[in-house]
Amino acid sequence: MSRAVQIMAVTAAALAFVVAACGQGPAESAGEKADSALENAAGEQTDLTDGPLENAGERIDDAAASADAARERIEDAPTPATTP
Repeated sequence: MSRAVQIMAVTAAALAFVVAACGQGPAESAGEKADSALENAAGEQTDLTDGPLENAGERIDDAAASADAARERIEDAPTPATTP
């Protein structure tokens, strides 16, 4: 793989990570809502820290972003030349 392609792949992966880290993804948001619903159902005071379901959702969102970045790297990779 050429140096330019490697640099572009690393840059794309870093960009995907930064975008994912900037805001909550759908799984993290759903986890936060589930944590809040459990707290309300149990009559507990709302905990403003990340709960276990929100943390799990964040990991799911991170994994999805990594998979998207990997897919893009594969799509952008040059096809090796074959000789007859």
